[in-house]
Amino acid sequence: MGATTLIQAEQFAQMTFGENEKYELVEGALIPVPSGTPRHCMIRDLLGDMVRDYLRRNPVGRAICELDCRISDVTVRMPDLCIFLGGRAEQMNLDRVPVPFAPDIAVEVLSPSERAMDMHRKVLDYFSAGSREVWVLDHSTGELFVHGHSGIRVLRGRQILESDLLPGFSVTVSDLLQDA
Repeated sequence: MGATTLIQAEQFAQMTFGENEKYELVEGALIPVPSGTPRHCMIRDLLGDMVRDYLRRNPVGRAICELDCRISDVTVRMPDLCIFLGGRAEQMNLDRVPVPFAPDIAVEVLSPSERAMDMHRKVLDYFSAGSREVWVLDHSTGELFVHGHSGIRVLRGRQILESDLLPGFSVTVSDLLQDA
């Protein structure tokens, strides 16, 4: 067997892919990212719209869907929704990818093809790169896992998603899943 060549984040940034091809770079290896199902995209877009509405009223950051974020020299992740606050939002070059840092809040909507260990690894990657919260929404169970440095909160049904990072923002889990 030959040696595997690892790709660096800078090399990844220079690569071009087909219009419908998406990849993450994980420890130097290209990992294909499948397209989201219509349900997946609807949930991501609804939450993104809600956060962007909040940020229009409270201009403290930016919310961007499916943006390449540099986690390390050999890892680039693409959260379903990236929420950048304060300094990170201001430091971002709007014409370059990957963004050189993780979002303050990384949001992932679970896909049926994602394994628990893969998602756990993503959560750890986001925290190691400086994310302050990671929200993982599992529409199949109706659960929202809010990962923070002090632990994990599990929200269901009419329970309200709130974050100290977005004062005044709130939405129930069932409202996020209303049309999905």
